[in-house]
Amino acid sequence: MNPNSRIIIVGAGIIGSAIAFQLTRRHRNVTVVEGSQPGSGATLASYAWINSRDKEPRQYHDLNRRSLDMWPRFARDLNADIGLRWGGEMRWTATEDGAADLLDQAERLRSWGYPVIEMSRDHARAMEPGVVMEPFTSAVYCGIEGHVDTQRVVRTCLNLAQQAGADVITNDPVTAITTEPSAEGKSAATAITLASGKELPCDVLVLAAGYETTGLAAMAGIEFPQTTSPGATVVTEPLSPIFRNVVCMHTPRDLPEPLMNVRQFADGSVMVHGGTHKGSVGDTSDDDAEKLIGEVANFIPLLGTAKVKQIRRGMRPMPEDGFPVIGFADSVPNLYFAVMHSGVTLAPLTGEFAALEILDSAQIDLLEPYRIARFSG
Repeated sequence: MNPNSRIIIVGAGIIGSAIAFQLTRRHRNVTVVEGSQPGSGATLASYAWINSRDKEPRQYHDLNRRSLDMWPRFARDLNADIGLRWGGEMRWTATEDGAADLLDQAERLRSWGYPVIEMSRDHARAMEPGVVMEPFTSAVYCGIEGHVDTQRVVRTCLNLAQQAGADVITNDPVTAITTEPSAEGKSAATAITLASGKELPCDVLVLAAGYETTGLAAMAGIEFPQTTSPGATVVTEPLSPIFRNVVCMHTPRDLPEPLMNVRQFADGSVMVHGGTHKGSVGDTSDDDAEKLIGEVANFIPLLGTAKVKQIRRGMRPMPEDGFPVIGFADSVPNLYFAVMHSGVTLAPLTGEFAALEILDSAQIDLLEPYRIARFSG
């Protein structure tokens, strides 16, 4: 690619910011356009669990595992406190059927080289004495998992990109994408128009706008199918440490919903997510949030005193088949997609791989299952 090529990234969530950081490390002409504020939407609402636990089939697990292992280097490259915390995740079951399923999954993950270990009741309770694990039929722990403060990641990536010469435009949504005919009956994205009326020419256009990508892709004549998946997390006022060892806790998957996930930030505030890939509780009202905190306090009594500080809501990026879309579009070969639900885990890999494909014309084999072309067959 010509070193003077103009690259526009639409979307300043964790994925768009990671790509901007990697491109500007190589001194490229980058403009980031965000329709609202950086790190809002799904990036703000994300539970931000870095893992490869429930990622199947095997090739998708391996993609996430590779990115998980890239997080320490990514953090070193950012050279800032991004709230990255390691310590692993524990989960347990309350029924015999649930135990059988959990231990089967643990055995499969170990065969893939993922270090999930089984724990006795006494071991689990000693590890996390502040968690009520009743009833108890099994428990597993994986020590390589962690979580991160997505807002710090986004701010750091964009600050470093700007220091390297990038422009960052906020609160100015894209209203049009201009395309022109190119060779072999295909098109090229040549400019975007913003709500302010500003027109920005481009040589490469990256769409990393999460759920909004469907509408943006349509402006370029591309169908981008997504599933509607509202997400929400509840953040409490700071509390004393709730965990002794782990950094993420999941309530039993074999109990009635809501399924709840809990993590604690460095300042003591606690984030709780309750729901599934199809949606979250706590995304409609303050009453929902208080109910969620009350439910999780049955397992973590210290949360019984917690006060809700914030409800974070956003539409989760969820391509129709649940897997990422990464790479150039066949019909518009200078338009690059980077949209996925596992955005926090996959941010280091996506930023680095996108830079290789955009700047070096690389065709990364690991990304072949995740091209937009799979939806046109």
